[in-house]
Amino acid sequence: MMKRLPLFLLICGATAAGSGLCAAQTAQNQLTVDGKLNQELVRLGGQMMLAGKAYEYDEHLADDIGPRLTGSANYDKAVAWAEDEFKQMGLKNVHGESWTIPATWEPDGVATARMIAPHEQALHLVSEGWSPSTPPGGVRGQVFYLDDASVEGVKAAASKIKDSIVLVDGDSMRKHPGQPIGKLFDAIDLLASEGARALVLGLGAVNNAPSMVGLTDFRGTEATIVTANLGMEDTLLLKRLLAKGPVEIEFSFKNRIRKDVTVHNVVAEIPGREDGGEYVIVGGHLDSWNPGTGAQDNGTGAASVMAVAQAVEAAGLKPRRTMRFILFGGEEEGLIGSLRYAHAHAADAAKCVGDFVTDTGDEAPKGWYVFGRKDEADAVTVLKPLLADLDAGGTTDEGRYTFSTDEGPFLAQGVPSFVLWTPMEKYMQLHHKPSDTFDKVDPRDLNLGATVVGLTAYAFADSPTTLRHYSATEVEDELKGIKALDEYKDMQAHGLF
Repeated sequence: MMKRLPLFLLICGATAAGSGLCAAQTAQNQLTVDGKLNQELVRLGGQMMLAGKAYEYDEHLADDIGPRLTGSANYDKAVAWAEDEFKQMGLKNVHGESWTIPATWEPDGVATARMIAPHEQALHLVSEGWSPSTPPGGVRGQVFYLDDASVEGVKAAASKIKDSIVLVDGDSMRKHPGQPIGKLFDAIDLLASEGARALVLGLGAVNNAPSMVGLTDFRGTEATIVTANLGMEDTLLLKRLLAKGPVEIEFSFKNRIRKDVTVHNVVAEIPGREDGGEYVIVGGHLDSWNPGTGAQDNGTGAASVMAVAQAVEAAGLKPRRTMRFILFGGEEEGLIGSLRYAHAHAADAAKCVGDFVTDTGDEAPKGWYVFGRKDEADAVTVLKPLLADLDAGGTTDEGRYTFSTDEGPFLAQGVPSFVLWTPMEKYMQLHHKPSDTFDKVDPRDLNLGATVVGLTAYAFADSPTTLRHYSATEVEDELKGIKALDEYKDMQAHGLF
């Protein structure tokens, strides 16, 4: 990090001495950075690069608090800590905004599992998130591999599914490329009605590590069928043995399920110097899965949100518009916290000039996901003299992750929406797995990402001009252009947006 810093400050200083990053771009519906704002961005960049606290915040979340399942005691501890930190920073309007999740879930003890036939062998298996407990004595039965994890596939195999433990893996999910996850939830719900004894998801990582999914039907409801998560090598073994003959397994686990639990999003603000009611959102989710400690997903994002708030306040900056910092709960169960927030604040959504979400881990940033909006890409281009020195002046409108994190509800409202763009190779190997721990976090790269978030969000908060909101029709056209419209429609069909 220190090796890059002198060049960053040299370029920023030279730019600040000029007339601004985008003197030619002064029209409405564009981002405009004048000389004063440019100088403030330089000051903020220096503050974050020299004294950024994202790494420190992430360490506390991951190591000291630990995994933060939505609604758990650890999650509540993280909420209280974050509120206290925001207050100590000097932020205003620090509070929790409550919403209710239909069910919370936590494992109660260690799962046990073994293959009984064709030979005895221990299996690396855990409860899937939001699964009910197994019956007393566990679940035992013949394994049936469902090679088509769709509603049609379940109906076609109904006679073999009855009384079986159904195995589903990545291959069976890829039978219909691009199938929205809501369709998978529909297929899983149908398994229960067709009489399956249980479901085993073979989605684990190498070294037989489980990889959590969470079968909550986007709402935080308890799954309709007992569901386990099996390691990769064990999954491959079962499939090879099934090709030769019958396979029988048994497993047992107990979960703590609580109904209708109050969960809090954490909100804090740096008030704008103008009283127009406009604001930007800097957000990320505070909850995590439990096999690891959520250091990448999403300790890095939550820590970055807090680090931006701390740096803006420490630098003594007063943006034109309010900067609203939000740590959402329930993201892993279907963007629930951000959906509830967006719904509760729909009346003033038109005042939100941009939301900036980070949930892509600690790899060195490349720029921003912009989801098909050219004006968003143009806005990042305006900031390129600063962002390019961080190798983060790019944009991508790739649609794979459009509704994978908390910008989704705001994008659906037409708000200019951004998600930090990183390579994500390391992230995908770690997130939702036991290996998602703080020792994997790179302080330099995490700080770079937090700096990109801070510079971009502050520019939107202080620019004299803003991007416009999209209409519902324009949102759908935007999503169609990046091949995310089917996913959006599927989520609408399941009661979201």
